[in-house]
Amino acid sequence: MDMTSLSTNILTGIAISSLKNAYKECSDKAAKESIITAFKAIIQLHHDLGKQHDPDMISDSDCDYDPSEYCAAV
Repeated sequence: MDMTSLSTNILTGIAISSLKNAYKECSDKAAKESIITAFKAIIQLHHDLGKQHDPDMISDSDCDYDPSEYCAAV
């Protein structure tokens, strides 16, 4: 893994973790919807950047992050 891939994984991982925490602490429905949208975008970015660096990357279905658990509340 090169430094760019490592940096990408770390930064998107931090963003995902931060959004999960924000969602858990948020009580406003509109804000939760915005967090879900951001979460989905970061997940997509994480996958797209990973595929650029490693075309043989695992499929999207093997992802550790499941946006459906956050979408269920909306």
